[in-house]
Amino acid sequence: MQTIETDKQPVILDLPPGTIERYAEASNELVQTIGLSPGPEFLMSLAVEHESPFDLTSIFLGEIIESLREPVITIEPAH
Repeated sequence: MQTIETDKQPVILDLPPGTIERYAEASNELVQTIGLSPGPEFLMSLAVEHESPFDLTSIFLGEIIESLREPVITIEPAH
């Protein structure tokens, strides 16, 4: 029987510039609302933990299919 390691593992990710700022803003909103926050990193881990990877792959594939359906514009060089 194959077992899966369930201990938490650190992950290093490259994130778009606005991602960290959005989680920092959400963390600040929690501080303003209830006086404390677990921090932006913890909020990100919750999002990753509760996101369905299958939903993400469907969205990713949908974006690829949509981009392939867009007409290709060719520009011919001037003579």
